[in-house]
Amino acid sequence: MWTPDDFPGADHVPWQLLIRARFAFELDALVASRVTHALAAVLPAKAVAQFGRLATHTVAGSPREELGAETVVRVLAAYADFDDWCGTKWPRWPFPFPGPRHLDDVIDPLAVATLARARAFVTAAGSPELQKGLGAALDEVAGSFRG
Repeated sequence: MWTPDDFPGADHVPWQLLIRARFAFELDALVASRVTHALAAVLPAKAVAQFGRLATHTVAGSPREELGAETVVRVLAAYADFDDWCGTKWPRWPFPFPGPRHLDDVIDPLAVATLARARAFVTAAGSPELQKGLGAALDEVAGSFRG
């Protein structure tokens, strides 16, 4: 545990400020990770793997600038809204039997709604670079099974 002896000034800094994300690339990584996890629950493994690779490259190119408190609060509010709608924690119902990981061509009907929510989440919370990169990836994934 950090004490004021180990970290001078620790008694004057709220711990919440020390542990929250303050840079654009950190928040972009949070957004990309949450979208990837949500898509993993409803899409085939191949599509999620391709999306994850593109998300990693997009986050690597995100700006390294520090963001203001209003921006951080806006991103976290959008994250909470997306997580509230798309909380795919196990066990979820209906139980996937057999799961999408067993059949590469099976697509969950909730995928369309999840992709729409993910697109809105990236638009509301991501940096312009993330919006451009992940927006194109989400459109590509959605276009692959729309027919």
